[in-house]
Amino acid sequence: MPRKRSGRQQVKLSLWIDVKLKDMLRKVSEARGEDMSDFVRRAIKRELARLSFLPEEEKKALGVIAE
Repeated sequence: MPRKRSGRQQVKLSLWIDVKLKDMLRKVSEARGEDMSDFVRRAIKRELARLSFLPEEEKKALGVIAE
């Protein structure tokens, strides 16, 4: 069921990853002072930007250079 967070509608997504990847994700997230969920959301958005699914302004904000 969708929920509102920061004015946006969100849904929960569950997935399986290997233990080493989860451990790296936790370490990097902790070092950056962010939640693992925030890290994953940004990584997904960067990949979508790289594949040109996001507008140029958002690509720029995510550090994705136009090819």
